[in-house]
Amino acid sequence: MPKAYSIDLRERIVNAYDEDALIEDIVTQYDVCRETVYAILKQRREHNTIQPKQYQTGPTLKLAPYEQEIRRLVDEHPDATLVELHALLQN
Repeated sequence: MPKAYSIDLRERIVNAYDEDALIEDIVTQYDVCRETVYAILKQRREHNTIQPKQYQTGPTLKLAPYEQEIRRLVDEHPDATLVELHALLQN
């Protein structure tokens, strides 16, 4: 996952825009893409903040309830294939 731009850079971009700098000049000066500038300005307009967004965690793992049992089976049968482990889980 790409790292978010620093608050310092975001503030400089917003300040330059507020001082009537052209988007192309901001892009060149701070070496960011045009979409980044637009995204930061949109975030400020819609959410009144330029803090990086917090990423949400992924979906719930489907095998999470069976993790301990799967780990135990793998420890007991380290050479087992997935098909063999599946058969062991069915018992």
